[in-house]
Amino acid sequence: MFEFASFLASAARGSVDEGGLGASFRFLDALSQLPEVGKDARDDKFLVEMSKLVKKRMSIDFLVAREEYIALLDEVLTRFGKEIRRRDGLGSS
Repeated sequence: MFEFASFLASAARGSVDEGGLGASFRFLDALSQLPEVGKDARDDKFLVEMSKLVKKRMSIDFLVAREEYIALLDEVLTRFGKEIRRRDGLGSS
């Protein structure tokens, strides 16, 4: 489940540069719903935290305020990067 969540976070950010925010918005929405989908995600403290962050800060207004939306995507992706390093035993950089 974590690998899938990492993919969603990465795809949400990448799709912005590929054109349009609609797909990115859907990816982020899917990420926010993961803890509701499966036990693995509900038991993963990091994924629950990401879900809460995204739900709190994501709104349709981001489709108008592009810079704020991209800042949220960058924050989510940075947090995933740090968590990936932590889970792989690589420490922080």
